[in-house]
Amino acid sequence: MNGATTDISDSRYLGLASAFNLRDFGGYATADGRSVRRGMLYRSGTMALLNDADAQHLRSLGIQAICDFRRGNERSAEPTVWHGPHVDYFCRDYDESSGILGEMLKRRDATPEDMRQAMLALYRAIPLDHADSYRAMFAQIAGGRVPILINCSAGKDRTGVGAALILAALGVPRETILADYLLTNEHADWDWLLSQRDTLVARARRVRGDVLAPLLTVDVDYLDCMFAALDKQHGGTTGYLTSLGIDPAAREALRNRLLD
Repeated sequence: MNGATTDISDSRYLGLASAFNLRDFGGYATADGRSVRRGMLYRSGTMALLNDADAQHLRSLGIQAICDFRRGNERSAEPTVWHGPHVDYFCRDYDESSGILGEMLKRRDATPEDMRQAMLALYRAIPLDHADSYRAMFAQIAGGRVPILINCSAGKDRTGVGAALILAALGVPRETILADYLLTNEHADWDWLLSQRDTLVARARRVRGDVLAPLLTVDVDYLDCMFAALDKQHGGTTGYLTSLGIDPAAREALRNRLLD
């Protein structure tokens, strides 16, 4: 579904025809020479479109927890139902600033740069808006509920930040974290996804594709904005992780669980 990819991308892509932006984000080297275990950390966009065979494949991976970062209306429109009762499924209802993106799509005078600036603002807000979700994500891992799958609708923004935080906590270098984040630009088959549903985004792409383009991509500047927000508000990523309950002892326990 997702077309040609690089070797590193192919090694992480699960190849499920009805999945969107689903991949393993283990296997990376840490700064101290260890490696993130494969088959323990998964990230995805919507899973509401999974066919029976793909759902069965996901069940076969032994996933113990799902952390769904979507709002309640997103979950109602596209429910996640492939998993069994043994899976610890976390979600929460909230109001958050990404609504500005919907407002941007409604503006007749919006430009691509307007959308890009909205995305940069979104990434500055995500750590604050979703702190409760990320705290729950780390709690699932600390409680031994792994393999874990984290997801949102596109699997790139809320999920991208969540994956970046996990990799940072494990000691993966920043450039590697950015490389994993950018794989969405290879995996996310927007033509396929938007043809499956008649949403505001799908309609906007047909008539205002240039304005929508910054929304349907990942950009180094986006994630850099997130890290800059952590620097400004928490003195860095370590300070933010500590605010989520990931102190040095918790980080070491996390690394013992997820690193080879």
